[in-house]
Amino acid sequence: MPYFGKYDIPEEILNDDTLDRDRKIELLKAWRDDKKAYMRASDEGMEGTDRTELLSRIKTALGKLEDSATS
Repeated sequence: MPYFGKYDIPEEILNDDTLDRDRKIELLKAWRDDKKAYMRASDEGMEGTDRTELLSRIKTALGKLEDSATS
């Protein structure tokens, strides 16, 4: 199950009780990598909206999951 089409914001993944921690991390990393690729393409002149805020929220959500593993 991909993140797109189901989740609008990273926090929805964090709050999805049907997913285990590892799956949440997997989805957030995929989303992060897609946004980074999108931003690189935007920098190369391709059209689109800069999504730095969303990327920041994805990184924050990942940090929360990764921190919970060490707690």
